[in-house]
Amino acid sequence: MEKKEYIVVAFVNNQISVLNRITSAYLKRHINIESLNVSESYIKGISMVVISAITSKDTTERIVNQLNNNIDILNVNFFLQEELIYKEMALYKISPEFLKDSILFNHFLNRLNGKIIEINDGYIIAEKSGSKAELDSLKMSLERKKLLISYARSGNVVLQREPIEGLMQKVS
Repeated sequence: MEKKEYIVVAFVNNQISVLNRITSAYLKRHINIESLNVSESYIKGISMVVISAITSKDTTERIVNQLNNNIDILNVNFFLQEELIYKEMALYKISPEFLKDSILFNHFLNRLNGKIIEINDGYIIAEKSGSKAELDSLKMSLERKKLLISYARSGNVVLQREPIEGLMQKVS
């Protein structure tokens, strides 16, 4: 079976232990979770859980079917990245020498739509949102130039392309 990155999106009651039940479905099948993000949804009292894992479609379907049987999980589906609107965000702690490389600095601000969050004598904090590949590419570029001090990346933040009305009916 071909393994791909599948993204599971679940709308859940904001209750204790729901996240544990979701991640247990992956643990039971020995699947490593690549990215996990839990956030408030646009519906009061409902959280959105986004899990990214590299696995087969069949295994992902079994996980979704198991999760659909849980009373606190109101709606769960799985997607490939191209079926969603998604972004990740990264923070880069960069050497102040970054400012001396005007080509890289201008490329970061103008072409990559990066933002400078903080500048001080010891480091620069920069922010960039985009795909995992875009964020990793910038990270590798900074590492090659020995400018990267530290790095942190968020999990996938997604919006479904499905109309909100259809999703609201499913969750209600």
